[in-house]
Amino acid sequence: MSESENIFDREKAVRLSAELLRDAEIAFFPIDIRRLISAFRHQLYLIPYSAFRKPDENGQASGEELPVPSRDGFCTRIRDVLVDFGVASVTGNIWNIYFNDTSLETRCRFTVMHEIGHVLLGHYQILGTDTIDGADDTPEYRAADAQADQFSINALAPAPAVYRLLKEHGFSCSAKTGGAWKLTNRNAPFLRNLGRQPDPVELVTAAFGLSQAAAERRLAELNNELAVWERLDRQLYHFVERIAHRSGWYCWVCGTRRRTASPYCPGCGKGWSYEYKDRDRLPRPVIGLRENGQFAFCSVCGNTEYPEDAAFCPVCGCPVVNECENAYHTDGDFIRSGMHIVRGTHRCRPTDIYCGSCGVLTAFGAQHGPQKNMWLPEKKNERCRTLGTAYPAVLPVNDGRLLKCPSCGCEKTIRDGRYCAECKQPLENSCVSGGRGSHACGPNDRYCRICGKPTAFYQAGLLTEYTETEAWQQLLAAEASAIKHEVAQIMLQCDGTMTILNREAR
Repeated sequence: MSESENIFDREKAVRLSAELLRDAEIAFFPIDIRRLISAFRHQLYLIPYSAFRKPDENGQASGEELPVPSRDGFCTRIRDVLVDFGVASVTGNIWNIYFNDTSLETRCRFTVMHEIGHVLLGHYQILGTDTIDGADDTPEYRAADAQADQFSINALAPAPAVYRLLKEHGFSCSAKTGGAWKLTNRNAPFLRNLGRQPDPVELVTAAFGLSQAAAERRLAELNNELAVWERLDRQLYHFVERIAHRSGWYCWVCGTRRRTASPYCPGCGKGWSYEYKDRDRLPRPVIGLRENGQFAFCSVCGNTEYPEDAAFCPVCGCPVVNECENAYHTDGDFIRSGMHIVRGTHRCRPTDIYCGSCGVLTAFGAQHGPQKNMWLPEKKNERCRTLGTAYPAVLPVNDGRLLKCPSCGCEKTIRDGRYCAECKQPLENSCVSGGRGSHACGPNDRYCRICGKPTAFYQAGLLTEYTETEAWQQLLAAEASAIKHEVAQIMLQCDGTMTILNREAR
């Protein structure tokens, strides 16, 4: 191996890409490039080519761009600058990464990561230049550019993560498959109830944010790259292998994420019609269940205080036990769902609109409907709903009995404490069920825990809206804090090596 090949070898590019994923604490693919850049705050800056457009007579961008040294992008180094890291100011380098923002997003991602590779691999120091733009087409430059390409593809789509994704979908590559990635395991878990054979290029492009050409190159070189990755530290290998995927199989009708064990879509009741894509956000966490099958907390208001026999939240009336309606709408002891005869009732996951086992509407779906799925609100009102809260009693009670009349404040009662002695206000709360009988409810229940109907106290205005309580504001504040994530702060030394600094919430 020549000295040039030793300096620009593939293993160094692979190792540094893995260390970057670890040090920047990348949690999912596709990588959020801008969040990654923010880890190198004050040292790496993204500048689009549109910033070079010539202004017209009115000072507006005319669309005519000034000359740039590269069609896709380039990077320049500014040496010996005082860099402010919050706790201290140190002398270091700054790199401006310029990219063609008129290119496809996948190409921009690869270009930006390619330029980051030049920085971390120390090419500026090795080549003795402050701008790597391809103008000096020497063997050393070509070797450095190829190494930056290897860094970019391994950072965006590392071989262990790609291999895990393909294996989960039943693909393998060997002499028997002619060196191509083909479906060999039709019993793979991700193929259950899928309805069609996946395409490996489609999987890689969506899962890692690559172009089709880059995905095909990744698959062609995957076996060779895996051999390089296996020579790395095993902990580093397993860290990258276990990074989650934001992409997944989604119903083409309603956009609900597919559940591998369910033949029917929990969002619309359809099935066998899914597409693999990245929806630009992570899937919702699933609410935990108690031992009796109740939700760990209400999916709408976050309430955790309801009795063991409750089917509905007494605060907002949302179901806290989700079952399909086979229990209520049956033909004898069974119903027909499509071409299947389904018997009995299925316990469904929280906020399923339709049963994944039989495709029948659930209790949650019957109340909120597909268009009012409280688990998937509009983005502007999005809540993480991972924290519960106990709502304080509006009306003071002792052993479940009111201490005073909620209307007039009188503490004297008649008829065994069922009515106020002054205003004759009933002191026992019950649901308002339209003359079909009613259920006894707690004094602070806004909705019946048995049938979900509003209570007499709530309709009379004795209980305020739960969104007006202080506990609701505390819940929103707790959720806002919970969805904040920490961004790793990394300082680049003059030779391109990384030093981990403190972390700050963003």
